Amino acid sequence: MRVLESERLLIKPVEKEDLQYLLELRWDASVMNFLIHEPLSMADQERWFDRLDNRNCPCCIYMKSENGPERAGTVGLYDISTRHQRGTWRIRIDPAQQGKGVATEATTMMLDYGFNTLNLHKIISDSFKDNQAIVKLSLKLGFTQEGLLREHYYHQGKHRDAIQFGMLKEQFNSKP
Repeated sequence: MRVLESERLLIKPVEKEDLQYLLELRWDASVMNFLIHEPLSMADQERWFDRLDNRNCPCCIYMKSENGPERAGTVGLYDISTRHQRGTWRIRIDPAQQGKGVATEATTMMLDYGFNTLNLHKIISDSFKDNQAIVKLSLKLGFTQEGLLREHYYHQGKHRDAIQFGMLKEQFNSKP
């Protein structure tokens, strides 16, 4: 994948030196409330990185600044199927960067890459039903709520509902 760039963001594929940052995001309690994954060790993180293939496109989001790029979170397309022309979108924004429009801008850039460079037909996502920030973002960006997955994930001691979202290439490209 090439580097994606806007006036204020850089989106680059995850590199080995990003692994500590990824681990810190996963260990952040405010982030973990809405992550489906359990906390990992650095060894687990390194194994994940070593197994990456062309079906997964995890990226770091960087905010441009006078002092150089500063990490702002992660965004990516996962489980990419060339046969079905489909992928799954995921995003995590660093708590220090939330509320600044980073998620909207980074997701729009990643969707454009998925639809118009990778030629995906559909991008899907699911999130906990009570994750109002990601539900609001998904709807704002034009995703369609395709279903409710009742008690779909067991997380932090209870079963939690998830909302399934989807967006088709024609939906994305027809937005003004």
